[in-house]
Amino acid sequence: MTSVRVRALAALLAAVPAAGVLVGVAPAQAALNVTIKSVSLSKSAFVLSSKAGCTNVTATAVLSAPMPTEGYTFSGVGVDVTPIADENTAVASVQFKQVGTSATYRGVFQVCGKYAPGKYAATVYGVAVGDEVESTDGFTKILTIKRPSKVTLNASPEPVKKGKKITAKGTLKIDGKVLAGAKVQILFKKSGAKAYTVKATVKTNSKGMYSKKFTATKTGTWKVAYAGNGTKAATSATDAVKVK
Repeated sequence: MTSVRVRALAALLAAVPAAGVLVGVAPAQAALNVTIKSVSLSKSAFVLSSKAGCTNVTATAVLSAPMPTEGYTFSGVGVDVTPIADENTAVASVQFKQVGTSATYRGVFQVCGKYAPGKYAATVYGVAVGDEVESTDGFTKILTIKRPSKVTLNASPEPVKKGKKITAKGTLKIDGKVLAGAKVQILFKKSGAKAYTVKATVKTNSKGMYSKKFTATKTGTWKVAYAGNGTKAATSATDAVKVK
């Protein structure tokens, strides 16, 4: 870390006279003789509606040694959760608690539906305040938030006569809103087969709808699949059709 990150510890640091300058300011600092060896998160991938509430995430950090306390007015470990696109804006900041007298520290922060979808950095760090501010390097884990997706599929008519046309159609929505211009794959698996075969790739129209005609040849299951991306979850749907 090139500067002390004190969002998670700001409330406590502000109460320390020697550290009052830390709030909103990055003072001169020195490196602690302590390193963060590992960080684990109870969950790192989320599919959340923009209207969803918050989910608790437990973060556990293992240090090379317990944070030093003797001679310091404050010593602690914390985490900042920031969008990758804007690392100066923390959406969550939490101070950890030491597990007994060990070098393990643990804290709980929240990931909420109101946060924009995308990637977030959860950066864990230690800070000790004495005559000067000392800090560990940061240890970053990546979180992802995606919006839920839903696609429908209706393959009709059903049943259908062999050699006649069958239409596979449906609608793609992201977080309850139609998605235009998105590519979806239409696949088919004949009865008894183990794998699907891609039959076509089509785009949704301005109303989020797709439609494609095929010649009915065998009884089986049709499938539509949307691959998703960094901000939208993947989804799929199936519909079985009998060919007479």
